[in-house]
Amino acid sequence: MTEAELQSNVRDLAHRLGLLTYHTADSRRSDAGWPDLVIVGRRMLIRELKTETGRVRREQQDWIGALASAGVDVAVWRPSDWRSGRIAAELTAVCRG
Repeated sequence: MTEAELQSNVRDLAHRLGLLTYHTADSRRSDAGWPDLVIVGRRMLIRELKTETGRVRREQQDWIGALASAGVDVAVWRPSDWRSGRIAAELTAVCRG
């Protein structure tokens, strides 16, 4: 599964669950390393999406670490997380209502 396919799957499921999602469409003019998705329901999730073998770049590690230190629910999701049901479980846990 490509990163784009994973993102499409995640966003489709999030929208079916009534969650809001944000993805910067063109990150070339944004600060380097900001995670791929912001998902909002009863609380906020920030997720970096990677292929199974994709590496988290240094700038991404910096953002993930800073956000985690600030108490934000931030993590990296991979296709194996989709297949295992982890992503669906985390999205369902933040559903409104």
